[in-house]
Amino acid sequence: MLDLDLLLYDDLMLDTPELKIPHAELHRRNFVLAPLAELAPDLIIPGRGPVREILEQLGTQGLSLWPGSDDLLG
Repeated sequence: MLDLDLLLYDDLMLDTPELKIPHAELHRRNFVLAPLAELAPDLIIPGRGPVREILEQLGTQGLSLWPGSDDLLG
């Protein structure tokens, strides 16, 4: 069995019993948002806003950031 979490697909918003895009908990998972913010800080999560802003509100507590990522939250 394969459990695959599809986080985003372009600007698609989909909510069915089988699939929710963006992922229903994406905006609450700093361990997903932190690396995404490094790659695409201005990426918009449909219905939520820019990745960087969501991560700023959520914070990085409990994360171990890679060296050089200290400026992640600017």
